Amino acid sequence: MIKNTLLIILIITLFSMASCGDDDKNNEPAVNPAKILNVKVEKITLNKIPRMVAVPGAVVPDQKAKIASRLMGYIKNIKAKIGKNVKAGDLLFTIDPSDINSKITQAKSSYKQASAALDNAKLEFDRFSKLYKDDTVSKQEYDKKSLHYSTAQQNFASAKSGLKQAKSQLNYANVTAPFDGVIVQKLAVAGDLASPGKTILVLENLSSLSVQTQVSNALYTNLHLGDKALIKVNGIENNFVGKISTLVSALEPKTRTHTVKLSLKKMHNVNSGTFARVMFNKGFRKTILVNQSAIVNRSGIIGVFVMDNENFVHFRMVRTGMTMWSMVEIQAGLSLGEKVVIDNNQSLINGDTVNPLEVTVKATGE
Repeated sequence: MIKNTLLIILIITLFSMASCGDDDKNNEPAVNPAKILNVKVEKITLNKIPRMVAVPGAVVPDQKAKIASRLMGYIKNIKAKIGKNVKAGDLLFTIDPSDINSKITQAKSSYKQASAALDNAKLEFDRFSKLYKDDTVSKQEYDKKSLHYSTAQQNFASAKSGLKQAKSQLNYANVTAPFDGVIVQKLAVAGDLASPGKTILVLENLSSLSVQTQVSNALYTNLHLGDKALIKVNGIENNFVGKISTLVSALEPKTRTHTVKLSLKKMHNVNSGTFARVMFNKGFRKTILVNQSAIVNRSGIIGVFVMDNENFVHFRMVRTGMTMWSMVEIQAGLSLGEKVVIDNNQSLINGDTVNPLEVTVKATGE
């Protein structure tokens, strides 16, 4: 009797749980349908791009001067500092003029002596000239005074030139900037002894820059003045287009390479010596290019969203190559004919449905 009662209670309990489960299912909220996004898609095709050869280079100034003194003397003061911008004609440093002033004093004394000797020789020559005309003195005596007068003239001219040269040296005591630029090196301080040819400062004009590189003989034979090349300067996001301005035909003895310089447009916050990579064009090749906006970074994985025939999108990992003209080369991960989403793709997830608008994107360099 007790067993039958327990059995009935168990059956009633099971029926109650089943009915509760049905009620829970009925009370579950309905799942919202998937969102449909309007996107632009691009069909994958082959594009023709330049076949680039990359070589390392460096930014160099078109104007660079090693500033030295033309005089021997101690540096009295030096106003220039490393990194300071200077204008043409600005005072850079001064040489102590004591020695120069001493030479000027000596030159003045020599000039006065030569001038007095010339005046005396002229008086003697004029007097003997009259006496010679009157046959009072011999021709030998006359020639002697004439020679003496000629020598005095030469000595006076020499003394005058020496005084002028001594005074001109005073102009070189103040050394000024030959052009607008930036002080990049300072190799002496006040009190150091300056001598002709010994570099005191190095001045560079950073408003006019070039990129210098070394190329192999095989590449050099394909280059011409005025040819353009793509340049990537370290620390600057955008690439530059440089034009070949200098081609040195002579080979460097050690590296067996040629020197090539490419002119750059005016850049800010770029110092000489900055590393650069120069990419020369050696013909063309075909590859897959997609718009940069198609690239999506998900947790460090680079990929694109590919749309299938039913307008569903799926994230696909790709391997990228070089970037040019706002296009990115795809080296692996995509096939011809596939369609990738090129906008409104940052919020997409696998399985989303899209409303596509197909566009055609061509590489600028094609």
